[in-house]
Amino acid sequence: MFMEENFIPHFKNIFENSYWPTHYQLFVCRNDGVILYQNTDRDNNLDSHSIGALIGGVWQAAKSLSDFIPGPDLKDGYRLSFDTSSQGVYILPFSLNGIEYYLGAIYKDEKNPAKIKNLMRSKIFSLEKHFSTEPNAKQLSDKEQYLFKNISDQEMDDIFNIYS
Repeated sequence: MFMEENFIPHFKNIFENSYWPTHYQLFVCRNDGVILYQNTDRDNNLDSHSIGALIGGVWQAAKSLSDFIPGPDLKDGYRLSFDTSSQGVYILPFSLNGIEYYLGAIYKDEKNPAKIKNLMRSKIFSLEKHFSTEPNAKQLSDKEQYLFKNISDQEMDDIFNIYS
């Protein structure tokens, strides 16, 4: 079964055994803003609790704003970038066993931010691939995915009507 405790060491391995510039602060957080990983040795002046809450909040706000975009729903390909050509914030969503997480990077003095953004996307892909093929990963059945399936409006009314 997928557990966050299994995820954290794997993520440390991905980012600590790869080239990452020293001017990057990386974070992984849950959608509620709780930080699961950060490369703390880079810049200890950053308040990780605030950053986690802000990453979760800004993603939820951007997601809500995207509801105003006319046309088909393409939320799977979104990423958030607030940057100049040399500094900024980049946030990527990813999902492990149906739970949404965010990888965020705060960077400055970068000559090629596109290279690091591409590396972040490839690391997320390998992480998702690793955990999707994990032997103990729990696959949800149709019964587990929906609380109510093929239920009529009348049946819903009967369930929640306290005066019947």
